[in-house]
Amino acid sequence: MIHPDLRSGVGTPRLGRLQSLVAMPWVGVVAVLLWSVGWFVAEAAHGGAAWHFFATGAQVFSDLDDGRRAGLHVYAEHPVLQIGPFALGAAWVLGRLSDGHGLVAAQVVGTGLGVVVVVLVRRVAQQVLALRGEVMPHSLDTKLLVAVACFAPIWLYAAVSSTHLDDVLALTFGVTAMALVMSRRPVWAGLAVAIAVDSKPWALPFAVLLLALPSVRTRTIAVGVAALGVAAAWLPFFVADPQTARALHYTIANRPLSGLRLLDVMSARTPPWDRPLQTLLGAALGGVALWRGRATGVLLVVMASRLALDPSTNRYYTAGLAVGALLWDLAGSRRRWPWWSLTVLLVLHAARWVPALDPVHGFALISFAVVASVSVLWGGWGWPRAGQRPAPSGCAQGAADTVPP
Repeated sequence: MIHPDLRSGVGTPRLGRLQSLVAMPWVGVVAVLLWSVGWFVAEAAHGGAAWHFFATGAQVFSDLDDGRRAGLHVYAEHPVLQIGPFALGAAWVLGRLSDGHGLVAAQVVGTGLGVVVVVLVRRVAQQVLALRGEVMPHSLDTKLLVAVACFAPIWLYAAVSSTHLDDVLALTFGVTAMALVMSRRPVWAGLAVAIAVDSKPWALPFAVLLLALPSVRTRTIAVGVAALGVAAAWLPFFVADPQTARALHYTIANRPLSGLRLLDVMSARTPPWDRPLQTLLGAALGGVALWRGRATGVLLVVMASRLALDPSTNRYYTAGLAVGALLWDLAGSRRRWPWWSLTVLLVLHAARWVPALDPVHGFALISFAVVASVSVLWGGWGWPRAGQRPAPSGCAQGAADTVPP
């Protein structure tokens, strides 16, 4: 299979004042760092909105003395805990290591994982360029700084203000899986996908990333490892208590601002077909993205399709879009500026604090999902087909690099 190709993005004298300023050594880095620290402080002041779910879940999960309502019975007795076992275990460990200050520990870890996401995205972009025999141009680092400035407030809202450790872990390991696929490490890539699903079940469509590995053997290994990892984490709960299946049917309110309402789905709570459709549609779009040679757009189309069909409209949901947009902006989009990250920040995240824009939120979610899917599947920089070299463009001609089995 062929690895992604990416235009070098060599800078021109027409970068503009803002881009020239950000391009100065360390100025952009320091500015983005101060911007992120400011957001951390602001979010931490009233943070931890959802931490009680993790505190309760971790306590019940770790109570091995109660053989009827705790331990492996946690999901059967508390179906409201839509949190994967890996995330529950992580919450318990953080509470123990921090001497009871699990919330602060989770906020710090979540912030650190945001840094990991940025580093991994930059690495993926470097790997894509390296396949063409090119070095990372300075203009791409400038683009990264602007994209990170958009990414930071959204990520910190999820990691610090809401403190949704499960979503943070799932997204981090989704990006990790992408980086490991690029590095041709099937075992670790499969494990990363498994941990993402074991943190939050909606991450299941991320498994299509494993199909981007270069041979049938490596793909089989990766999918096998992922399947074993998911089974090892989830099966004990179903075996110990068949009522764990109740958690699969847990529903939430269908909010007036949701995309479902715009699609004339007026049921009060989650329709029974909605969760399977989200999973299947995300996997299908991700699969088509791979077939079109656009692996770096998989996370964006998976998360966009999920949010478009989700009955709830929690503000922290946009963290998934922010991660997908960051990856696509840096390693897929042809644009000089990170327009996808800017759109997620302004149109889908910041707009939620403007009540006058609430009536168009569902329309914005669906429109974003449609446009993102079109952009990923028919735009950006794809993978050349086997035996075909890409046409020359710009200052360099990228060679078609076939990954050896």
